[in-house]
Amino acid sequence: MTSSSFPTDLVPVRGYDWPRAPATSSLKDGYRRMWEKLRVLDERKAELLPDDLERVSGSVVPDELWAALRVHQFDRLDSVYLDWTRRTDGPHSVCAFVTMPSVPQGFLADWAADRGLDLVDAAAVPAGKGALIVPDISSLVRRTLEGRAAMRSYLAELDGASRNVLLGVSSWTWTYLAQTSAIEAVVSDARCFAPFKDKALAELIRAYMGDEVFKSTESGDEILPEGGDGEIKDPYLKTLAARAYGCPWAAIRLLDAAVNREAEAGGEGGEDDRNPGNTTTWLQDPALPQLPARIERIGHFMLHALLIHGPLVAKDLATVLPMTLPVGLAAALGRLGLVDDDAGKLSIRQAAYPHVRRIVSEAGLPLDQI
Repeated sequence: MTSSSFPTDLVPVRGYDWPRAPATSSLKDGYRRMWEKLRVLDERKAELLPDDLERVSGSVVPDELWAALRVHQFDRLDSVYLDWTRRTDGPHSVCAFVTMPSVPQGFLADWAADRGLDLVDAAAVPAGKGALIVPDISSLVRRTLEGRAAMRSYLAELDGASRNVLLGVSSWTWTYLAQTSAIEAVVSDARCFAPFKDKALAELIRAYMGDEVFKSTESGDEILPEGGDGEIKDPYLKTLAARAYGCPWAAIRLLDAAVNREAEAGGEGGEDDRNPGNTTTWLQDPALPQLPARIERIGHFMLHALLIHGPLVAKDLATVLPMTLPVGLAAALGRLGLVDDDAGKLSIRQAAYPHVRRIVSEAGLPLDQI
């Protein structure tokens, strides 16, 4: 999967070019969130929608798209790290690969295993040849005095390592450690995936979903055509890139969740002949999840803690919160589609990350910085 619109490299942390939505889209989003919070709107309505429109229950995204995106991003890791990981002579350095929680879990570990690199949990720094890949250091991060002391000890061990080390770290964990520890003194280079903006998303969709006729319910227009200046005419994809914070996985999931369809008569030579069923795929974003007032404050703190620390059992989660963890809070956030409970370990639901980041942002809590 190659194109001039796809990012070709990783970008340095603090150099991330956050996608911005058009001003009109941002105003509309704010207006809708206000009415949804007041419980006036349960679902977004649009006059342009056909009466018989129905939300599609299954996914319209083919497996080939996800596989191609994985290959493309593996290639980005190769271009920056592969030669470095196989170098055995000095000088040695510690690097960090920083990802948003919407990137598939275990992505760095999968890449390292596919390339035959040396993987280890975030607990020790054994000697060896070639680079050591630590796919996720979140298990070492605790916002307690003991946790901060343990992280300082681990950083000291990394600083004295006799081999190259690549740390995998969440953007939220990285931001916390940059503010509370010496990680930026130990890590010589920290990078993240570059953002996918509207043109890159359009090419990705065209390549693997080109038979679909995607239309925005906001404008009534198709979202993929370009104008004479080479820019995407409809603002939907620009807004989508901003809502996904530039993460292509998050953007495609949001698009998939917005899919509605209605049967059309069609006709020979018509534009809908590109779609096998002569149907238009309308994109109408569902109502955004909101925290109920009764759990809003503690819910904000819980979501924020899970973003920083990664998966936690309830007992450990309670130690990093500024207030008592109420019984049933995790289940309530699970019903809203924001939190997963995997055998007692609580984590942010990957597909819900854009909504969770928006919720904690609106609450005024500190955000990740990449």
